[in-house]
Amino acid sequence: MKTIANYSVSMEILKRYERRAKKHYGQNFIIDPSVVRNIANHSGEGDFVLEIGPGLGALTQQLAHNYKHVVAYEIDEHMVEILSETLEDYDNIEIIHEDFLKADLSKYPQPLTVCANLPYYITTPILFKLMEYDIAKMTVMVQKEISDRLTAKPNTKDYAALSIQMQYYFDIKTVLKVSKESFHPRPNVESSVIQFIPKNQSLPFNEKDFFVFVKKCFQFRRKTLVNNLKTLELDCNYQEVLESLDINTNVRAESLTFNDYVRLYGVLYAN
Repeated sequence: MKTIANYSVSMEILKRYERRAKKHYGQNFIIDPSVVRNIANHSGEGDFVLEIGPGLGALTQQLAHNYKHVVAYEIDEHMVEILSETLEDYDNIEIIHEDFLKADLSKYPQPLTVCANLPYYITTPILFKLMEYDIAKMTVMVQKEISDRLTAKPNTKDYAALSIQMQYYFDIKTVLKVSKESFHPRPNVESSVIQFIPKNQSLPFNEKDFFVFVKKCFQFRRKTLVNNLKTLELDCNYQEVLESLDINTNVRAESLTFNDYVRLYGVLYAN
């Protein structure tokens, strides 16, 4: 069977089915075979892998060589029609026509291995959806802006509440940078492939409440941390609390480490 991750093959498929990429689904098809090989190889090999948004099936096709069973969720009914024919030679691929955000993943082997070129317009909701389940490893392509935020360190412009939350749950690293030329149509942004390996750790208090607190600390990035803390409306002197923790009272949220936030939350909500 021809390699789908190829410009001429992809164009032939789209022409044959009289289809084109749909912007509202964030469709940008991979046309560089080296990219899909690299993504699949970083994901590894095994019994089962979950894919979201297979598009024309470029990555799906490669994953079928690495895994015994590939399940791919596709929301676009026209893509499902195409996939059912272009990938018909692979008996280890299962295409599910469903909105991934509404899917029940508990029926699949846990912990989950995920490998996908994520639809950029719903990247964050997909990641939070996956966090509801036990994860073995995730290897996903996202726009560079998101990868920069997910891997950001304190005192950088990309460091945000999302950085802190995701880095608490996972070791995250960029494994591949992908240019616009590797897609059709070309996206307006550069892309990166990032890998998530779960961490086994826990907080001494409710995790959900803690991350809501962190998000509020970043609510107004241009304001100092003290001004953001005032929105909590707690009965305390926030400047004195920061001083007791040896944290500069004029600091902004992006300057604090994860451990700083743990200490701060512990003091503010000690009772």
